[in-house]
Amino acid sequence: MATPPRKLESQVIHCIRRRVAFSDNAAAGVEIGVIPAGSHVKAMSVSIETAFSGGTPTLSVGTTAVPAAFATSAGIAPGTAGYKPGQTGVGSGNVTADTQVLAFVGGGATAGLADIIVEFYPHAL
Repeated sequence: MATPPRKLESQVIHCIRRRVAFSDNAAAGVEIGVIPAGSHVKAMSVSIETAFSGGTPTLSVGTTAVPAAFATSAGIAPGTAGYKPGQTGVGSGNVTADTQVLAFVGGGATAGLADIIVEFYPHAL
C-alpha cells in the first residue's frame, strides 16, 4: 500500500476522497485512500462533475479483490452527471485490516470527471 491509513484521535466521521478522470484507466485501479483496520465503512458518494462519454464507460469503487466492493458502475451511472449519495456494497460495514480503496475506470471513455468520497468511523480509541 502506497498510502498509510489516517486516523484522527477524536470521535468524528472520517473520509477519504479523490477526483478521478476518464483517463485514469489503470487496470490495477486508482487509489482513493486507505481505511484503517477496525473501522466501519458507512457509505460513499460519487459526484459526476462531467458525464463519462465515449465507448461504454464504467466506474466502480472497491478493492483489488472485489473491484465493486463499495459501489457498482450501475449504481454510480457514470454516463449521467450529478450527485449520487448513499452508495453501498459488500465492502460496507466493518473492515478487519487496513483496506486500500480503489476506483476502477474503464470502457474506453473519452471524457468524464468524478469526485469519490468514502465515509467511515474509525474504531474507538
